[in-house]
Amino acid sequence: MPFTPFHYPAGYILSKTNKRLSLPGLVVGSVIPDIEVPILRIFFPGVWDHLLFHSLLGVFTVCTLLAVVVTRFIYPPIISLIFGVDRGELDDVCRVTPSLIVSCMLGALFHVLVDIPMHPFNPTLWPWVSPNEIVGPLVIILGGGSVFWGFTRAHILLSVIMGVLGIVILIVNINKNLWEEIWLGYNIPVENHERTGTNHSSSEIWD
Repeated sequence: MPFTPFHYPAGYILSKTNKRLSLPGLVVGSVIPDIEVPILRIFFPGVWDHLLFHSLLGVFTVCTLLAVVVTRFIYPPIISLIFGVDRGELDDVCRVTPSLIVSCMLGALFHVLVDIPMHPFNPTLWPWVSPNEIVGPLVIILGGGSVFWGFTRAHILLSVIMGVLGIVILIVNINKNLWEEIWLGYNIPVENHERTGTNHSSSEIWD
C-alpha cells in the first residue's frame, strides 16, 4: 500500500466527480482498511497483514460500517481541533445520510483497488480465493523475477504518485479557504470568509 495518508488524493479526486459524495466519508473510508494491518501484525503474526478489511467482503460490510461511525463521531472533533475547521459545519456535513454511507463504501473500495497493483498477495476475493493467487501486476512488471523488489519499487512508485497528487491538491487550493476545501470538500475565497466571518452551509454543497 502507499503510506496510509497517501490514499487521501483518491478520495479527494473522487469527491469532485459527484457533488453528492461526501469528502469526509471518502477520506475516512480510504484509510479504514489499513486499521487491520497493525492489529494483524501484533496479534496474529502468522497470517497475512492484509485480510478482511482489504477484501470486497470487508469493504461492503465492516469497513463501511466502521467508516460511518468514525466519520460521524470522531472525524469532526479531530479535524476541528487540529485544523480549526468550524465544528458545526463538520457535524452537519458528517451527518449519517445515504450519501455518506455510499461515500464511506467507495473510499474503502478505492483503497483496495489502489493497493492491488503493488501487492504480491491480494485478499480481494478472500475467503473464496487465496490472497496468494492474486499477484499485483506492478510486482511482476517491476520485480525482474524478485517479489521483494517488485513490491518495493511498486510501493515507491505509487507513493510518489499519490504524494505528487496531494501536493497538487494543496497548490490548487492554496488561495482558497484551504482547510475547508481539504476536509469538508468545498471552499470559499479567503477574502470573503474574512469579510463575512461565515461559511457555506452544508445544504449548499448538495444543491
